[in-house]
Amino acid sequence: MEEKKIVIESEKKGSKINGVRVVGLSKTYQGFTGSKEAEALKNVFFEVKKGELLGVMGHNGAGKSTLINVICGLVYKDSGNAKIFDLNIEDDLRQVRKRMGVVS
Repeated sequence: MEEKKIVIESEKKGSKINGVRVVGLSKTYQGFTGSKEAEALKNVFFEVKKGELLGVMGHNGAGKSTLINVICGLVYKDSGNAKIFDLNIEDDLRQVRKRMGVVS
């Protein structure tokens, strides 16, 4: 909860981000006929500054790949946003992709 408060306060102030800021990202995959939805991300908040390292851990199906895919623009988000070096994934996706490298 503390990280969420810090991120929300930074967004309210309009402070620039020199790294990655994720603000309330959510993604739900629709189920096949007769199966229920799968909530992959639910209101994710964090900030990683330039020079810091982020490790994402969790069990199978925890949303790790979905998080990276949403930030990179490979999967559409349902809500929330992310900024990479003050570039918004909604408006500046081409520039975001130039600045990111993902190894799987």
